[in-house]
Amino acid sequence: MFYGVDANYALLMESLGFGWRTEQGEPVEDLYRYLAGKGVNCARVRLWVGEDGPSRFRYAASVMKMAYEAGMDIYLVVFLSEGWADLYKQPAPRAWETLSIEKKTEAVRSYVKDVVDRVNDMGFKPKLYQVGNEVDYGICGVFASNKKRRKDLGWLRRRVWRYEAEILKAALQGLRGVDPDASIAIHLGKWWDQRLIISFLSAMEDFDIDFDTLCLSFYPSMFGADFDILDRLKEIADSSGKRCVIAEYAYPSGPMSGRFWFMNTPTPGYPFTHEGQAKWLKDFLSRCRRLGFHGAFYWSPEVYLPIELAKKAPAPPEMPLSFGWSPMALFDERGRAKLSIDSFRVGS
Repeated sequence: MFYGVDANYALLMESLGFGWRTEQGEPVEDLYRYLAGKGVNCARVRLWVGEDGPSRFRYAASVMKMAYEAGMDIYLVVFLSEGWADLYKQPAPRAWETLSIEKKTEAVRSYVKDVVDRVNDMGFKPKLYQVGNEVDYGICGVFASNKKRRKDLGWLRRRVWRYEAEILKAALQGLRGVDPDASIAIHLGKWWDQRLIISFLSAMEDFDIDFDTLCLSFYPSMFGADFDILDRLKEIADSSGKRCVIAEYAYPSGPMSGRFWFMNTPTPGYPFTHEGQAKWLKDFLSRCRRLGFHGAFYWSPEVYLPIELAKKAPAPPEMPLSFGWSPMALFDERGRAKLSIDSFRVGS
């Protein structure tokens, strides 16, 4: 099982002079090596379209290098956007915005082939590739922007998923043109909507999209969800013949504010304290292992900055640090490791 992290802000934070400390208060010289020593064995790396700038090729290559040198496997997320794409937005790169679906698929196929070829040439052969991010409602400019119509699964199939499938198929062709044996994932974000997940998977099967791993986000403090939902999600993946990975998850050690204010309902038995966070993480990973999940990746354990401090940091607008993630981080607001940092050892 992959006991992973998505720590893509590490390079940016280091460049701005922010570091991390151990439980004893000693400076952490290399975050990825420190996390590897805690039981983390795989890094989820974000790759946006473009050569320079946050999470674009050169930045992502540096993150892969840090993780690889720390002894971690690589899980590469090939976005088909120049910035954030998720459950509620799926922008195409500016150069592809006005292309027909036929021309867009050609551009996607060529782009994915090129970046995967470059990554492999660097020696960072990923153990898992993910194309797109939280693609429930579309990808690369094909998007169900009408919130009311999203509830109509037949409409989604006819008006969104059939075209999304063409883009995904082109991306997978480009990827397998370089790495024929690649393990490939599709990632859905609406983990609480099992009807949507089942319908999406059915549509992708009908549209002949060949992938082996279903990735899902999981943020239980949105609703105070318990671990039983993991059983149901694994059953859905199993019934579709897919391995299952929790691509993103996190649990807070204190009240949330800022952009993610709504992730503020504790799971019963796991209070928003350092102890509660540590217990939740340990029990979550134990449940994932028992159920046979292929991996789970903690999202942004490194982003400990409180909102007011983060606002003063000269972070690029595409990748700000002031979104209020510090309760979710595995380091306190001074950068010192919380109790939860040792919860990964469930996998050792």
